[in-house]
Amino acid sequence: MSPHIHSRVRVLIKNFLMVFLPLSALAGSVVGTIYYQQRQTEKVILKTNELRKVDLQTKVISGDFHSVVSDLMVISKQNELQGILEGVDAQKQALSKEFLLFSRYKKFYNQIRFFDQSGKEVVRVNFNQGKPGIVPEEKLQVQAKRYWFNDTFRLNQGQVFVSPLDLNIEQDRIEQPIKPMIRFGTPVFDSRGKKRGIVVLNYFGVKLLDNLNQVLANASSREMLLNADGYWLKGLKPEDEWGFIFSDRKNRTFGKTFPQAWQQISQKESGQFQTAEGMFTFTTVYPLVEAQKSSTGAGLPFVPSQNQIDAKSYHWKIVSWVSPETFTTKSNQFLSQLLLLYTGLVGLIGIGSWLLARASVNRQMQELELKQSEAQLRELVEREKILKTRLSSQIRDSLDLNTILSTVVGEVRELLQIDRCQFFWCHQEDESTSLELSQQACAPDLTEPLGCSPIQNVEALSEAIMQGNLLCFDDIATDSWLDFKSRNLLVTLGFKSLLTVSVQTQSGRLGVIVCEHSRALRPWSDEEVEIIRGVADQLAIAINQAQLYNQSRAATAAATAQAEQLNQALHNLKETQTQLIQTEKMSSLGQLVAGVAHEINNPVNFIYGNLTHVSQYTLGLLELVELFQKSNVDSTPEIQAHIEAIDLDFMAEDLPKILSSMKMGANRIREIVLSLRNFSRLDEADMKPVNIHEGIDSTLLILQNRLKQTPGNARIEIVKEYGDIPLVECYAGQLNQVFMNLIGNAIDALESYNSLRTLEEIEANPSQILIRTQLRNSDRITVQIADNGAGMTEVVKQRLFDPFFTTKAAGKGTGLGLAISAQIVTEKHNGAIWCISELGQGAEFWVEIPILKSCKLATTNVATLSRI
Repeated sequence: MSPHIHSRVRVLIKNFLMVFLPLSALAGSVVGTIYYQQRQTEKVILKTNELRKVDLQTKVISGDFHSVVSDLMVISKQNELQGILEGVDAQKQALSKEFLLFSRYKKFYNQIRFFDQSGKEVVRVNFNQGKPGIVPEEKLQVQAKRYWFNDTFRLNQGQVFVSPLDLNIEQDRIEQPIKPMIRFGTPVFDSRGKKRGIVVLNYFGVKLLDNLNQVLANASSREMLLNADGYWLKGLKPEDEWGFIFSDRKNRTFGKTFPQAWQQISQKESGQFQTAEGMFTFTTVYPLVEAQKSSTGAGLPFVPSQNQIDAKSYHWKIVSWVSPETFTTKSNQFLSQLLLLYTGLVGLIGIGSWLLARASVNRQMQELELKQSEAQLRELVEREKILKTRLSSQIRDSLDLNTILSTVVGEVRELLQIDRCQFFWCHQEDESTSLELSQQACAPDLTEPLGCSPIQNVEALSEAIMQGNLLCFDDIATDSWLDFKSRNLLVTLGFKSLLTVSVQTQSGRLGVIVCEHSRALRPWSDEEVEIIRGVADQLAIAINQAQLYNQSRAATAAATAQAEQLNQALHNLKETQTQLIQTEKMSSLGQLVAGVAHEINNPVNFIYGNLTHVSQYTLGLLELVELFQKSNVDSTPEIQAHIEAIDLDFMAEDLPKILSSMKMGANRIREIVLSLRNFSRLDEADMKPVNIHEGIDSTLLILQNRLKQTPGNARIEIVKEYGDIPLVECYAGQLNQVFMNLIGNAIDALESYNSLRTLEEIEANPSQILIRTQLRNSDRITVQIADNGAGMTEVVKQRLFDPFFTTKAAGKGTGLGLAISAQIVTEKHNGAIWCISELGQGAEFWVEIPILKSCKLATTNVATLSRI
């Protein structure tokens, strides 16, 4: 080999290695980074999914228990059953038929039975493997020694007994094939409250386990259901289950298989941890609620349960186990793909480096192209990873069904870069199939289709979708699976490539994700198909979550509304009851006042009427005595002595004054009686035109004693500013009660305020109550009652008219005065009442009522007033 060739080879190898080695290392680091991030992402997603699945299983168990307890309550309240309890034996056949219909409809009760108090079956319906039948009377059994009968019979009315989940026993043996069973029972009582027996539902435990299996469809983990002692109710292997019943399986427990994991699971309510045995996600399920009881049960026939347990002691453990192999399977698959990719990249780098070394002129261009290709590859991988993570996160986080569906179709269209992605709900009516469009995402330059899909017109596609099959067409025009008519129809509608996958929800509804491409052929790769499958699985779980969430919200809202209605009804009843008592007290007081006024009025009128005659007679006698003295007739010594003894001159002068005083006193009594009658107004049950000023004056006259100065209280001055107002149609007695409450409260406020002031302060600013009346807008009058007391805070002002609210000391106020006054003004007179007050500025109450009862005040919102 010539030196030139040798040198050229050396340079070629050197240039090749300078390019190849760095690029290979760079590609390896990129692949390693992608692999690490993918593993972390998958681990986070797996942990989140496991927690969500365990939580969903808990809700499934609680929902099943609630449904069975509801069925038990319905059965125990049957009219036919009540008839039997009352001694009507003719109802036994009707009750048997009701039980039979119930068993046929529900399909998950092995037995429905009614026992009398002796433990003998009165009515029994067996499911008989899907063919329910009524057990003849001669085959009815006595179960008085079974633990579940005694545990149920000792309960009170409304309580429910729930047995442990165990195996059914027939003829003193465990029934084969085994039947997991939970017995729900409740005592029944006759109309006299006497306990007459129990009703028992034998619930197929396998139904509960099947529901858990449906939740776990397509799950990568192994799910286990354990009782409180760690025995498998649903285990990894059927031969390990029910160890607490089968004597040969006593040592087959979760703790024996996974001792390290059981140490944590048995001591905590819930959690998630990872050991060398794999990842464990667990939670504790408490299916029972208050008023539901259970017991330890008995493994043998005719053996009583050892202990009674409450709702908090009845629990299971749901454990989800991801084995180390499962944990790493996906990562290994992805690693294999990355290694293949890396191998290809290394080959490409080697070829490129060799070409660059041989053609130094094109080296920079090829190097630039290689870097651009590498950047595009990284961007594509990163974008796919981000979109998957974002899609999973948004589906998990949202509980609104429309939001979930909209997110799915939008993200799928962006991920696959297709023309249109739609979600349809499938409906089967008779023999026809219809697809209802729910959500869709289209490319910006495409028009949105109508609410139905033309796919439903292709019979083959409709049948496949209803059967839950996945359909994938890279080129509809040449696909052999479709018949000629179907191909032509789809091509005419503009379809070129089509991908559909069904979504089966737990509620039985069927949906379908449809991916369309119409502008060019769009081959679907296996990875894309798997992505869509995964999206469909996640979407089904998200839909189930949304439906459960909506159901729980509806139940919660109904319960809250009912509770609020009951609280409001109770409050209204208490308020009305107290107001009736207060009204009756005021009515009794009015009757007493009216009776006293009537009884006083008659003798006072007699005295007042005779005083005039007494005055005339007395004046006549005095005039006669005076005439007798003026006559020159000499009086005898005896008469003269008597005149001096009685002081006749003083008597003649003072007696008219005494009679005048007596007349003034009698007149004062007449005025008081008239005020009492005006205040009570018992003779005015209907609205009548009334002089408001008379009612106010009558109230002031009654309260006159509290206005005077006493050793303990200062005098309160009344200032009247009566306007020129007409007669007002009103209930005078009720309106007088309002004035009594308002003026009485003003007096109380002033007395309380004066107790905090010195004598000098009271003399400088004496207590005063201002009463002002005026006519407003020619159709209403206002009465203002203001005091110059301490005023009130905004908090007190806002609650002034609330029933039972008072600021007075205990025993001095009921808190009903202003509430009743507000009711009288607003409800009885179509008026309004409000208060204006600030601390240190006193308080001013306004009462506004229409002059005529046919008028009604317009509602006015005044921010600074507490107005009713």
